[in-house]
Amino acid sequence: MNKELEHCVGLQIKLTHNIMSIEHNKYLKDFGISSEQGLLLKVVYEFPGCTQTQLSEALHKDKTTITRMIDTLEKKGKLYRESSSEDRRAFKIYVTKETRQKVEEISPIFEKRNEELKKIIDPQEYEITLKVLNQIKEYYRGLNR
Repeated sequence: MNKELEHCVGLQIKLTHNIMSIEHNKYLKDFGISSEQGLLLKVVYEFPGCTQTQLSEALHKDKTTITRMIDTLEKKGKLYRESSSEDRRAFKIYVTKETRQKVEEISPIFEKRNEELKKIIDPQEYEITLKVLNQIKEYYRGLNR
C-alpha cells in the first residue's frame, strides 16, 4: 500500500473494521448471524423494549436497514416485536430466551478481545483512540444534518 493510502484515516478505519468483522463472524457463525446482526441483538439484549427508531439511532443506520435486519432476525427466531402501548405505529423489540442465553454465552468472548486490545495499547493511547473515533463520528453526523 502506498504512503498516501496508509495515511488515509477513513481507509484505515474501514480495513480495521473488516478485519474485526471477519474475526467476530467466526464466533457468530454457529449461531447463524453476522457481526452486524450480533451487534443489533446485543443492543436489544441490553435495552429490551427498544424501538426501531432507537436502534437506528444507536447503531447509526437508516431505519430501512434496521427494519430489514429486524425482519431477518425475527424470521430466524432471534428476536420478536410487540406493539407499543404508547404509540400504535411503533414496535418494541425483544430478544428470545434462546438468544438471551446465546448473547450471555458469547459476550465474554468479545469482552476478552477488548481486554486484549487494552493490553497491547497504552491506556492513554486507548482513551485517545476512543476520543478521536468519537470526534470523527460526530463530524460525519454533522454533515448529514
